[in-house]
Amino acid sequence: MNPTLRRLPWAAGAFALLLGLAGCGNEAKVAGQPEAASSSAAASTSAAVPDGGAKAPGGAVKTFVTKVLQGKYTEACQDAAPVAPAGQDPATLCADPKMTKSLTTLHDAWAKPGVKLPPEGKVEVSGVTATGDKVTVPDTAVTVDGKSLHDLELIGSTGDVSSFKLSLETTKKDGAWYVSDWNIDL
Repeated sequence: MNPTLRRLPWAAGAFALLLGLAGCGNEAKVAGQPEAASSSAAASTSAAVPDGGAKAPGGAVKTFVTKVLQGKYTEACQDAAPVAPAGQDPATLCADPKMTKSLTTLHDAWAKPGVKLPPEGKVEVSGVTATGDKVTVPDTAVTVDGKSLHDLELIGSTGDVSSFKLSLETTKKDGAWYVSDWNIDL
């Protein structure tokens, strides 16, 4: 096991789950490729578009992180249905206990004592500029109650964790943005 994983109490479980869904290597990629959005709206109505997407990549990330922190795992997963790969059944993926466990693991990495969760604590995304149809948003660009996801992820970690990064990939389709993947670099 990678020594960094031992220092990130939540990452070992997340990495194992993500690896099982995504493949192998130092970068774990898991599609948050979900099913059609039901009545899910973006966290900010001004960033919402009718099908559960957002007008900008930051809005898609804000919605995803907010839903994960609120424990709305199926909704968070289903929001990315429009950008699911051909042949991928978002309903099956979102119903898979491994996906729920992966999203629960993200929740646990971000929901720390003393941090107000949505709707009381605000999720904010800054410094994200769209330069094409895919934008990767680093965990340092997302804050919950004023603390970056990166800082929250490292709470309780020991040793050298300087190479640890989590990022959320957004994809644009038909004028709307969706979180389509998340990546853990160890």
